[in-house]
Amino acid sequence: MFTSFALAIVTSILVRGVQAAPTNIPSNVQPVQGSINHGSYIVKVLDTADKEIVIDNLQRRLNTLFTLVHDYDSEFFNAFSAIVDPSALGTVASNPNIEYISEDGILRTSAIQGNAPWGLQRISHQGALPPNSNPNYPTYTYDYSPRAGKDVNVYIVDTGININHVNFAGRASFGYSAVDTTQDGNGHGTHCAGTAVGSLYGVARSARVVAVKVLDDDGTGSTSDIIAGINWVVRQYRQTGVSAVMSMSFGGAVNVPLDQAVDSAVKMGVHAVVAAGNNARDASTTSPARVPSAITVGATTIADVMASFSNYGPLVDIYAPGQNVISSWIGSNTATKNISGTSMATPHVAGVAAYLLGQRGTMAPATLSSLIKSLGVSNKLTGIPSGTVNLLLQRDN
Repeated sequence: MFTSFALAIVTSILVRGVQAAPTNIPSNVQPVQGSINHGSYIVKVLDTADKEIVIDNLQRRLNTLFTLVHDYDSEFFNAFSAIVDPSALGTVASNPNIEYISEDGILRTSAIQGNAPWGLQRISHQGALPPNSNPNYPTYTYDYSPRAGKDVNVYIVDTGININHVNFAGRASFGYSAVDTTQDGNGHGTHCAGTAVGSLYGVARSARVVAVKVLDDDGTGSTSDIIAGINWVVRQYRQTGVSAVMSMSFGGAVNVPLDQAVDSAVKMGVHAVVAAGNNARDASTTSPARVPSAITVGATTIADVMASFSNYGPLVDIYAPGQNVISSWIGSNTATKNISGTSMATPHVAGVAAYLLGQRGTMAPATLSSLIKSLGVSNKLTGIPSGTVNLLLQRDN
């Protein structure tokens, strides 16, 4: 998220651990731009190989030099993450059943510190808002169906959710944490959840929302933990069969393991909505924004202008309200906050995805993605660079 308060959050990589990386890194270890979780690696096993045999072999050979952290479901992502001593990295890399090893990059939320849900009116009415409309007061109209998101699970893969907030009316629950805490000590995840499904500020007001905490309270998280959270979402979807929308408002430098994990989740039937990023550059430089099978979301202002911070480019699928968005917050069960970023645009789209699934029933991710884009309003935005879709989110009525 982009914020101007203590975190100064941007879609970039946190500087976590500045010690020098080990020398003589094997050639099949993929570096990650920006900051990394030093000593932690994501190991992709060949799809034709038995991952558990590979892990067992490494544990027996390396003993304390190798510590398994995450063992992902093979059907989802035939890989694992581990803490590996630099002296043992060559042994891991030499295993013929390993496809590649990646450094464990650090990603972070995508918002800007900024109070009115003008975005709800904008996505439910064809016309632009009147000139000089004020985004800071909840004076706008939102027309919605009581079935908006009914029987749909929206998974907020983020910093957690203040599940007792009145905005969720008992529809929020804790699902999974890949980090040391379960509460949202940041606010970013709660804000995103409120926009997607909140009864006061949300799009799909009958959907259930589930907290998948993969980011620490400083808004950052490792690739390996994020993939573990995605793995958990896929597992829940396969176990329950309930339509699943996964909203991910974070990003970082190009990250192959994360991209593959998101794409795998989509192929397994999960609807993935991701933030384009807040670096005012081509989204092809950002993961998971660059995943073609996900719905990648840029941000707009109340004046139907592409937000100055928003990423762009051919990989952006649609734009949605992302500047001065009010939603739920932490600190109390009635707290609200006004912030900006592609983080805020993304749950608008996740909410519309849940809304449509509740209205029209189960559909494949590619079908829903095409439907959302077909409902969008074309050529109404200004400030859109050449080669970027001019498409504004519009909810089905």
